[in-house]
Amino acid sequence: LQALPDSVLDTESLSKDAGCSAVRTASCDECVESEKAVAKCVDCSAMLCSCHAEGHPRSRATYKHKVERLSGEAAPSATRELTAFCPIHPAHGLRSFCTQCNTLLCRQCEATHPAEHNQQLLSIGDASARAKAAVNKMLGTGTEDGESQLDVAFEEVVQAIQSLHTQTEEVSAEVKEYFDGLVAGLRKRETQVLDDLDQLRTKNILPLEARRSRFGALISASSNAKRCV
Repeated sequence: LQALPDSVLDTESLSKDAGCSAVRTASCDECVESEKAVAKCVDCSAMLCSCHAEGHPRSRATYKHKVERLSGEAAPSATRELTAFCPIHPAHGLRSFCTQCNTLLCRQCEATHPAEHNQQLLSIGDASARAKAAVNKMLGTGTEDGESQLDVAFEEVVQAIQSLHTQTEEVSAEVKEYFDGLVAGLRKRETQVLDDLDQLRTKNILPLEARRSRFGALISASSNAKRCV
């Protein structure tokens, strides 16, 4: 009994002399589907797959827990591809891509994703392969056709930039012409208003001032006559 492995589920450490290959029956406690467990949490005894082994220390509830690799499971290589984690559910790795809404999904996201999009879900590997195929097709895998397509695309971008510059210059000229005309119109209107004021002064104010002067002279003459009497 003492020779048994620590985990009865970890049969890989059975004696090699028996000449039989060990079969691992441990499955991840966090996965809805039965993913192979490669690690175990020392604190909560949870069996974890490679994805959840990385996500377990990232969760708010278990970030202090210590995760150990199961016996016989090699530690992740420093050069292996890292798992991309979901920004909404940080403890879960991204596993699929919806071509309908162009969104990366984890297992939790898939549970709330619109059901009508289920036919549009691709695994990360399939989505990556499809994207690479599309890029290779566009580039022609480095052939002259691919270079020709790049030249055409580059020329279209250059023409688009030149068109934008031309449109910008035309709009700038139209705006300047509009405001120049507006300023000229305001100045013309200013001149007309000042002329109207001068005419009003000549027509109405000056005669009133002349009458005031005459009345002043009459009042002064009347005062002098009274003093003489």
